Amino acid sequence: RRVVTLEKAAEEAFGFEIQTYGLHHQERNRVEMFTFVSRVRDGSPAAAAGLQAGDTITGVNGLNVEGVRHREIVEIIKSSGDVLKLDTLYGTSVRRAELEARLQYLKQTLYEKWGEYRSLMVQEQRLVRGVVAKDPSIYATLESLRWCLRGAGLPGGSSPPLSAASDDSLYQTC
Repeated sequence: RRVVTLEKAAEEAFGFEIQTYGLHHQERNRVEMFTFVSRVRDGSPAAAAGLQAGDTITGVNGLNVEGVRHREIVEIIKSSGDVLKLDTLYGTSVRRAELEARLQYLKQTLYEKWGEYRSLMVQEQRLVRGVVAKDPSIYATLESLRWCLRGAGLPGGSSPPLSAASDDSLYQTC
């Protein structure tokens, strides 16, 4: 944690922008709100004071603002006059937001892949038990596989492997 003190002229802006995000924790069934600096203008009082994009704002002028709504934090900053003291943590909220978004993406992908896996397992069980789909195209596919296996000299067909002098078009379709 560090305290950053910004001082500006009467008609000047502090020169930074903030964003507030809420991370939903499903296991705890709650939303954690945090505010961070999204932009610092070059040559501004904020830049001169060392404020950096990615800094998490935990306090404004001695008031704890963790979990406080964005609009309220903006009002506190605007009402502070020409001197503003910010309690900050560097970069933790941005990183947490990135990690949370990545975690949600991975959970969704895992859920989708799990569904695909279950579907394949059902199909495999049907094939193992000899229950073949009623779709006639499955038979054509199985027949072409048998031809490919024969042509490659692999077990799977009832006739002996084809010789090197046989029709090469069989190899192209496999």
